[in-house]
Amino acid sequence: MNTNVRLKVAYKTPQSLVGEYTRSVGLGGVTLETRRSLPLGTRFTFELHAGGMPRPVEVLGEVVQVIPQEEARRFLLTVRYGVSEDRSALDAILQRIYSSDEQAGLRRFPRLPLYLRAIEAAPLSPAFVVRDISRGGVGLEVQAPALPRQVKVGTPFLLEMDFREGPMMLHGEVAWTSSVPRKSTGTVTPGFGATFGRLRPEMQQRLDGLLSLATLPPVPWKARVSFGMEAVARMP
Repeated sequence: MNTNVRLKVAYKTPQSLVGEYTRSVGLGGVTLETRRSLPLGTRFTFELHAGGMPRPVEVLGEVVQVIPQEEARRFLLTVRYGVSEDRSALDAILQRIYSSDEQAGLRRFPRLPLYLRAIEAAPLSPAFVVRDISRGGVGLEVQAPALPRQVKVGTPFLLEMDFREGPMMLHGEVAWTSSVPRKSTGTVTPGFGATFGRLRPEMQQRLDGLLSLATLPPVPWKARVSFGMEAVARMP
C-alpha cells in the first residue's frame, strides 16, 4: 500500500500562493531532499495555505525517483505533480484575487499572478519571466541588468505558448517599461508591460482557460516572446 505524505506550506497572500502554484505546476514536479528514503509511488499532498482563505489549495504528487546521497546520508526525491479533482479552493482564491483587483478599480482587467519563464529567439537575448497576465495584457521581468534595446513603448510584441489544443499567440505592443530599483534590496529588475490587440476567438478562449487555470499547457510550461518585425511576421 502506498503511503500518503502531507506537507503544509503557508503564503502571506492569495497572490503569492497562485504565483508559486503556477511556477510549481508549470515545472511539472519538484525535487525534495530528505533524511529517509520513500518507496516509489508514495503519494504527496501539498497543502498551500494563504492568509485570509479558509481552505488550502491541494497539489497532488507521486514519488517517481529516489537518488541516495551517500556522503550526506540523505535522499533526493523527485515528485511528479498530478491534478486534484477538487478545484473549489483554487477557484475561491482566484475569485478573491479578481474581486480585489475589481474593487481597487486601478485596472480594466483583473490580473492572474503567474511565474512563467520565456525566451526570445534572438541571439544573446536574456531570459524573461511572465509575472502576471489578464485579458488586456501581460507583465514581464527581464533577467538582465537592463532592458533589451528592442523593448520600447510602442514596439510590436507577441507572446506564444503551446497548448494541447494548439498554440496560443497573444499579440499587442509594449505599453510601458520600468527599471526602478527595489526598495528592499536596491537591485534593479527591469520589466515591461504589453497590451493585447484584438485576439482571434480561439486565442481568446485559450487565454480565458489559462486565466481560470482550467486549461493548462503541457509541462514543463514554456513561452516565447518576439518584438518588432519578428513579432509582426509571426502574428496570427
